[in-house]
Parts: sequence; C-alpha cells; structure tokens
Amino acid sequence: MSKIIVTGSSSGLGKALVTQLSMAQHDVISFDLKAGCDVRDPQGTWGNPPEEVDVLINCAGINITNWLENVTDKDWDDTMEINAKGIFKMTQWALPRLKASKGAVVNIVSNASHMPMTTSLAYNASKGAAHIMTLQLARELSRAHGITVFGVSPNKLRGTGMSKDIEMQVVKHRGWTPEFAAQYQLNALLAGAETEPSVLAEFIAFLLSSKERHIFLSGCIIPYGA
Repeated sequence: MSKIIVTGSSSGLGKALVTQLSMAQHDVISFDLKAGCDVRDPQGTWGNPPEEVDVLINCAGINITNWLENVTDKDWDDTMEINAKGIFKMTQWALPRLKASKGAVVNIVSNASHMPMTTSLAYNASKGAAHIMTLQLARELSRAHGITVFGVSPNKLRGTGMSKDIEMQVVKHRGWTPEFAAQYQLNALLAGAETEPSVLAEFIAFLLSSKERHIFLSGCIIPYGA
C-alpha cells in the first residue's frame, strides 16, 4: 500500500483517481482547491507535507477559453498558476518525502501540449509548460534520487466539468451549434469515443501498482487517446 496525494480530486479525472487508487487499497490524500487546498501554496495550506509520501499525482487544472484579443491578464495568470506553477510548488513541497520513499510524480498533462486547441492560448501554454517540466523533473530527480517522473496526456475526457466548459465555449466562440460541436469532436477521435475518466484512472493505478511497472516511464509523456 502506498500513500498517494492527488490534486484536483473533487471532480473529473482527479475524483476517478481517488476512487480507483482507494479500491486498490492505497492510502489516498485528496488535495483540492474546493476543500481549501491551494496547489499554488501547499505550505500555506498544510504546513509540512505528510510524514510519508510515495506518489504525487498533479491532476489539478483549469481551462479558460477565448480568442487572443479577449484573453485577460487574469485569465492568463490563473491558468498558468494552477496548471504550471501548481506542479512546481506541489513537487517542491513533497520532494523531501519523495526522496525518502524513492517514489513517483505523475503529471496529468494534455493532448493540447502536442496539438494546441483553438481559443485556448493560456491553457495550451500552461500544458506545454507542464510537458517540459515533466521532462526536466525526470532528469533532475530520477537518476539522482530514484524518483520516477512521468506524464499522461489525455484526449477529451467524457463528462468532466472541464470538457463541458470546453463544449460551451466552443459553441460560444466559434458560432457552432452544440450538436455540430459534439459531432466534430467525435469525428476527430480515432476511437470514435471520448475517454472515460474511470478507465484512464484504472490505467494509471495499474502503472502505480509496482515500481517495476513505472520506473522505465521516467521522462516519458504517455498520450492517452488520439
């Protein structure tokens, strides 16, 4: 049994991860803004990290969509703060415990870091940052401290709050009907279906079930759905 911190755990993929990891008998700690936990300031939220941390899953994320000329400073700052700075601050905060356990860091990136989405400048940039941070952290932490660092880049997740918001924003900014927007997105997915958060969470839980299953993923970003 591992002690695992999951950020962004109140909904979507984060909630599914908590469910799957708990079913696998791990001791899961939820770290979510809705519960007063701020990934931008974990020290201020909790003080020191728990005495034992085996895995940190950086799943917290937001998306504010708009055309370039309408993106505000606050839109940009909020998105970068949660999606990129949150990874930096959470990993730095948990690092002493992760060094002791020779644990793992899993960053939930996005396929937007490989293939930018229209009207999502801040989100794309923040996920691009998450992508390169994952590669950099792997190079700093894997050989020197035995910490596995890898990322997972999901395609559109079915039924999450972020996905629903993206759908609404696409209709608003592109002038499409909801039906056309939904079909357009499905046509772009090779599997012909959106990714089920529970299925992706089960996959991640499998990878974390033993060090042998994830040690060679350090420095990798796994695309999930295309």
